[in-house]
Amino acid sequence: MKKITGIIILFIIIFSFPVSGADNETYFTKIYIDGVNADSNGLKLLIRASERHAGIHFQPYVVNVDFILMDSEKIIFSEKVRQVPVGETIGGTAEIVQPWYVSLEEGRSYTALAEIYLVENGKVDFLTSASANFTAIMDAKIADIYGDSIGASATVKGMSMVPLDAKIIFSLKQDGKILEVREVKAPYIMSNDQEKTVDVLWSQSLQPGAYVIATELRGEGTIARYDKAITVEKKQNLTTTTTPIPEAPGFQLYFALGALLVIILAIRNKK
Repeated sequence: MKKITGIIILFIIIFSFPVSGADNETYFTKIYIDGVNADSNGLKLLIRASERHAGIHFQPYVVNVDFILMDSEKIIFSEKVRQVPVGETIGGTAEIVQPWYVSLEEGRSYTALAEIYLVENGKVDFLTSASANFTAIMDAKIADIYGDSIGASATVKGMSMVPLDAKIIFSLKQDGKILEVREVKAPYIMSNDQEKTVDVLWSQSLQPGAYVIATELRGEGTIARYDKAITVEKKQNLTTTTTPIPEAPGFQLYFALGALLVIILAIRNKK
């Protein structure tokens, strides 16, 4: 009885592990989903090929991925990514980022779905899928600030497919004190737009010295902040040396030339 029990346990142990070949191992799953994340900007998918020898080699595959964005039961966006190689990089992973190209509504819930199809020998088979839920939020960042004695400008980049509805507040500071505050409407952009720049002017030209421009991108709450230090240099007085312009010949010069001409003519007449 003990021998039979031992044989049964041995069979269970053997068949519980993958079957090893000369150069590969058999796995039930060929592609693993290591991570999936979705937000108001898009979906990021991290997939990994199965190992041939754990930590050393990965079985290369080619996959197709269908990305779908749903509002309740309605599909509002879909995109197909084809011929993605998996297993060629170190770690055997492939990262796919799919942006959304439809405007979203602030505070609304959406579902993102990625369907993965394995491509082998010209045949495409559904393999697995991954999904993620998210709530759309308005998001942007201040990419850069410029300032001088006349005014300041802010460059804004959209980070969400929710249209930006906000204002930019410029606070001019010196020695920790706020000297002036300027407010302007932020550009109406989304993450698929290029960066845009807005400008403000100070009420008067700044005196030489060190200043800080504290900038806040504000919607219903603060979305982003960006501070920048500037130095207004003292204007240099440029002194120019002028070359004196020779005076035009005066009356005396013309009188002398006329007298000389009279003398020459008188000498000729005597001859």
